[in-house]
Amino acid sequence: RPPRTAIEVEEEDLITPKYDHWWAFPVCVHSHMFSDNTRAVFERVKDDPSIKKVILTRSVHVEAEGVNTVVLPLQSYEGQTYLMRCRQVFLRHGVQANVTLPLSSELHNFHNLWHGIPLKRIGYTSLDQAEHLDKIVTENKRLKSVIASSDVDRLAMAAAYWPLTYHDIWVTGLPRHDFILTPEHNLPQDFIPRTKRLKSRLQGKKFVLFAPTFRADQENGYYRFSESEVAQLANWLTKNNMIMGIREHMADRTRLYSSQLQGDCFIDVSERHFPDIELLYRHADILLTDYSSCFIDFMLTGRPMISFAFDQDSYVNSERGLFYDQE
Repeated sequence: RPPRTAIEVEEEDLITPKYDHWWAFPVCVHSHMFSDNTRAVFERVKDDPSIKKVILTRSVHVEAEGVNTVVLPLQSYEGQTYLMRCRQVFLRHGVQANVTLPLSSELHNFHNLWHGIPLKRIGYTSLDQAEHLDKIVTENKRLKSVIASSDVDRLAMAAAYWPLTYHDIWVTGLPRHDFILTPEHNLPQDFIPRTKRLKSRLQGKKFVLFAPTFRADQENGYYRFSESEVAQLANWLTKNNMIMGIREHMADRTRLYSSQLQGDCFIDVSERHFPDIELLYRHADILLTDYSSCFIDFMLTGRPMISFAFDQDSYVNSERGLFYDQE
C-alpha cells in the first residue's frame, strides 16, 4: 500500500494503540546509517524477546540480528504502521528531523540520545540559532528525555534543550562509549569485517584521525589548504610512517577536506565506509579535530589529541560558542 499522508498519520496515530515494549529506532537523517547511541541501545536489547525492536531505514539497507526485530523503510505504509504502535522512540537528532511524521508527543516517548558530549554549543544555546528559538522550543517540548554523560554535561544539555528541565536530562552515560572500550570479541558482528578493512588500508602504519566539526558556512567556513601545505603534510606523514583518515561531519555537504587532501597517505574513513566512528577511535594513534565532541570521546583512549582550531575567535564569539573553555 502507498504510504500515508502526513494528515492521515496524524489522525490515525491518535486512535492507534501504543505498546510500552515496542521500541523504534529511526536511522540518522544525515547518513541514513544505523549507528551511534541508537545502535548501541539496540545492541543491548536485541536478544530480549520481551521488547519489540523496530528499525526504520531510509536509503541505506540495514541488516540487524536479534529476536523480535523488524527492519522497515520509514517512509512506507508498513513502517508507519509499526512506528505508530511504538511507545518508545530513540533518536539521534530531533523528532522532526529523524521521524518526519506528525506523531503525538503525548502518546509517544521520544528519547534524544544525541551523538556525543558537546564541546560547542548546540540547540537553544547556539549563537547561530538566535533567530530560530521559537522553532527550537517547539521541537524540544516534544522530547520525553535527553541523555547526558555526567552532572556537568547534564547542565549543558538542560540549557541546550530548554524548556526541558534538569529532571528531563537523564545521566546514563553514552551507550556507544562501550564500543570504544569493550574487548573486540564483544563488538557487533559487522564491526569485524570493517576492522579488517581498516587495518588493510592502514598497511601497518600509524593512524591519524582527522575529524572536524560542522560549519554553518559550507562554502567558506572550512580551512583551505594550499598545495604547498598539502605537500608538506604528506611529506610529514610519509616520513613518520603515518596515514591520515579524513572523517568529515555527517551533515557536511562540501567535503572540502577530502577533496583537498589527496594522495597515498590520505584515506577516506567517512560514514559511508565506517558508520561507527568508535571503531576508528579504537585504532587511531592521534586525533586531530577542532570543536567536535570527538575531542571528549577520544579522551577515553588516553591517546594524544591535536586542536586544529584555526578560526577559534570567530567560532567561539560569532558562529556557535562553546560550553567549555577550550584553553
